[in-house]
Amino acid sequence: MHLQAQTLTNQLVPSVIPLKATSKSPFAHPNACRFRGVSYRALKCSVATISESAPTELRNVKPFPAEVSRTIMELSSVGTLSSLSQEGWPLGVGVRFAVDQDGTPLLSLNESLPEFSIDGRSSLHVQLEQCGLRTPQCTIQGSIGKPDNQMVLKRLHTTWKKRFGEDVKEDLLYIVAVERVLQIDDFGEVGVWVNSSDYKTASPDPLRNCAEKLVDEINTNNAEDVNRFCNIYADLNLQPTNSRRSLLDLFLLFF
Repeated sequence: MHLQAQTLTNQLVPSVIPLKATSKSPFAHPNACRFRGVSYRALKCSVATISESAPTELRNVKPFPAEVSRTIMELSSVGTLSSLSQEGWPLGVGVRFAVDQDGTPLLSLNESLPEFSIDGRSSLHVQLEQCGLRTPQCTIQGSIGKPDNQMVLKRLHTTWKKRFGEDVKEDLLYIVAVERVLQIDDFGEVGVWVNSSDYKTASPDPLRNCAEKLVDEINTNNAEDVNRFCNIYADLNLQPTNSRRSLLDLFLLFF
């Protein structure tokens, strides 16, 4: 609610002041009155109005599934690559991976692994290991393939070396072209599908690289505050003796 004040000025409102009449005329009406002049003064007044402000729009403070998926992929470096083998059996193997600026997974596979997929379609399942009870995870569905050109290959080689601090044979580098992503907050929970466009344009958590340090500092220096929060604001039916923050991101604190 806002209070607005406006000053209105009228320069044309006269202040009429009667003056003494001149000598009487025999032809003058007995009730007649003459004015020598009229003086004008500006009148000012203030008007106050109350206007209702537009209702505040509620904002979703929880990270979107696409943002969570990008954060998981940025913080992780190992996952399970699965596909159908030539015999038609599902097969999953552990792999190391890095991601480029769009979140596209980059894999280093030996000569035999790419042949286990019938048509290149595969999935990469990644779990974010962290302290606490929740294990956020995502599964990327896409097709395994080689980079398009030599420039892209060299850029991916640089990405791999930055991630793992080691060189990799360029002929062993593969990428997973993302089709869609299934994001799950924890075991046993319902997942949310994310399309490739939303996944690529989403931004990972800006605090991802320092979140663990911040959590450790809070748990070390503010343990009593965490316990107080659980007792008062979390409306728990138990008395927590060792409450700890398990995940910290830009938008919300999860326990």
